[in-house]
Amino acid sequence: MKVSIALLGATGTVGQKFISLIHDHDLFELKYIVASERNNGKLYKDAVAWRDESILPEYIANMTLTDVHEIDCDYAISCLPADIANVWEPMLADKGIHIISNASSFRDHKDVPLVIPEINRDHFQLVNRQSSSGKIITNPNCATVFLALALFPLIQLSPIEHLDVVTLQGISGAGYPGVSAYDLLGNTIPNIGGEEDKLEKEALKIFGDQLNGTTIHSHVNRVPVLQGHSIVLHVLFKNEVQVESVEQVFSEFNTKYGGLYKIHEDPFHPQPLRDLNPRDQRAHIGRIKQGGSANRIGLVSMGHNLVRGAAGAALLNLEYFHKYMCSK
Repeated sequence: MKVSIALLGATGTVGQKFISLIHDHDLFELKYIVASERNNGKLYKDAVAWRDESILPEYIANMTLTDVHEIDCDYAISCLPADIANVWEPMLADKGIHIISNASSFRDHKDVPLVIPEINRDHFQLVNRQSSSGKIITNPNCATVFLALALFPLIQLSPIEHLDVVTLQGISGAGYPGVSAYDLLGNTIPNIGGEEDKLEKEALKIFGDQLNGTTIHSHVNRVPVLQGHSIVLHVLFKNEVQVESVEQVFSEFNTKYGGLYKIHEDPFHPQPLRDLNPRDQRAHIGRIKQGGSANRIGLVSMGHNLVRGAAGAALLNLEYFHKYMCSK
């Protein structure tokens, strides 16, 4: 039998992407879909303006939206705004439902794991400190994911002294309708409220002692790209690190972690429009170059902000946390 799950925030951009990823899953079955209270009792197809690239599965289109207080299942995937997640997630955890959250509400809580499974799934053990019978697990901010995935192999080469980070973030990261076309067409916006703080704090929490003493300086930008976040990263290592060593360690990690990376040798890639697909869980790495000194490396890390940066990240945490719970 499949494991039953609920989806909270099912009509939003991330909720739609999660449906496109979960509907044919081998292990998990979407039993409840939840949106705002005004939609309770409606058919999903009547409540949603479906914008995902995939076709809305018919059986999900004809599911009835459920009141959040009526769900009874093993896991709930939260694609909620933070203000609602603040209330709903602890309430459901107290009922014994495990929450896999894409919301920012509890990411910085010391007892809540902030997990990218390939990097730090050992952090799942933090749930043992939570008093509720259901546990809350979070995935990082979308830009943090592609920063962390780029750092993952690099920290094997040398201690890192400093990171300079510039992001180019697609408009779908702001949800729908996102940023006004009047503001963004032919333009870039050199700030996203709260994003730099999230990026820096979350990276340090994910890596813990591995980034002990590392300083991070970031600039975030909203750009006129529909889907895809690009991270321009300059890494100052304590020791000398050569381009050839960086290329080799990414190749080794790509083999070890089953295609986690797409390495681009063409200097005009990665590009969001050309290189991403609608179910893309990879970090695309390119423009690896020496950064002006023997201990400085620059590169670009790019990925699908709605997949690996949000809905796909939650799905991976669901899969790995379920394995963790079954192993206890």
